[in-house]
Amino acid sequence: MSDSTAPPPGEPSPTAREAMHTTLELSFEDAVPFVQLEHELAEFETVKLTRLDQMVEGMLGTQVERTALIVVCHPEVAHDALAIDQRLAGMLPCTTAVYETPDGQVHVHHVSAAKAIRDLGCAPDGRDEAVEGLVEKTGERMTTVWENIEQHADSARGV
Repeated sequence: MSDSTAPPPGEPSPTAREAMHTTLELSFEDAVPFVQLEHELAEFETVKLTRLDQMVEGMLGTQVERTALIVVCHPEVAHDALAIDQRLAGMLPCTTAVYETPDGQVHVHHVSAAKAIRDLGCAPDGRDEAVEGLVEKTGERMTTVWENIEQHADSARGV
């Protein structure tokens, strides 16, 4: 794959610049299942829900800010990635982070695995069009999730 999407030196890649982010006026405890549910309602399957903060504290004895990873996969995205090259399975699934900052704000952040595949040049040469299709499909699916998160957040307490 060509490096035409490579950023200038010192600039973040398109994957990083185009990451999805929002803040929620929810408690961390309400935000995690709410964000997970919004992914599932958009036909993403939850592969794993991990409390990263608890894992770090349990294994290292060090406290970090509350952080959950919601690891999901959409069957159509997985199908298309595998059709490009089975080795791309190593870049799947998608992960959305829910984290709380010291000021008590709850953030939701998602970096596109499909865009990372594109920007890192992970697909075989000659598959640029298929990768762009994967980026578009993933973007459409995740945009639906994001719109629903933002639209329904006010009613999400106690999900």
